[in-house]
Amino acid sequence: IPLAYYYSNASPFLANMGFEQPASAMSIGQMSEIFFMLLIPFFFRKLGVKWMIMIGMMAWVLRYILFALGAPDQVAWMLFAGIALHGICYDFFFVTGFMYADRIAPKNIKGQVQSMLVFFTQGVGMFIGFKAAAAKLAPVKPTSDSLGSAIAAGRPEEKIGFFEQFGQMFSVTMPSGVDSELLSSTSDLWKDYWMLPAYMAVAIAGIFFVGFWDKSKDDSEE
Repeated sequence: IPLAYYYSNASPFLANMGFEQPASAMSIGQMSEIFFMLLIPFFFRKLGVKWMIMIGMMAWVLRYILFALGAPDQVAWMLFAGIALHGICYDFFFVTGFMYADRIAPKNIKGQVQSMLVFFTQGVGMFIGFKAAAAKLAPVKPTSDSLGSAIAAGRPEEKIGFFEQFGQMFSVTMPSGVDSELLSSTSDLWKDYWMLPAYMAVAIAGIFFVGFWDKSKDDSEE
């Protein structure tokens, strides 16, 4: 559920923070995802499933806190760090979950178990998350749209190609003509927006830590 907050509204948030190419900047998260995907087998052996999923969920918390604290003053390094955490947020939670399900499920129902996991995490969970994120976005959207229009008006219109867009992934500038009060009020609203999924992720991580144990590990030790 908390992950849906990132998927649904990270792009307009970054645009409000002065990112010239939010979509290109978010590709840093996909690069991070590929990098950590390669390290999953190593960490899976060293840490085990419980700690890997815990790290993934605590990465959610850290990312949302970075976004929340970085929003009021548009602290670029915090926002980039939050984006780069996507690899841990996704791989250590979803990929580890799929690997664990494959390991413990009986051979004759492995496919059904994986399908059920996808249904509950990326189906039901994401559906609830997107609905909750939309409700939380409601007070942010009017000022966010106004700020987005002001930023767009302060930048010269130019048509650039894919590679030029990709090359601007690190470009973060705020046009001088943007109203400071509008920027401040919108940033504060974004801070409130990101703190909610951070709290949610802390609660979910706590429940998981208390309620989950790797039964397959206990069986193998016996």
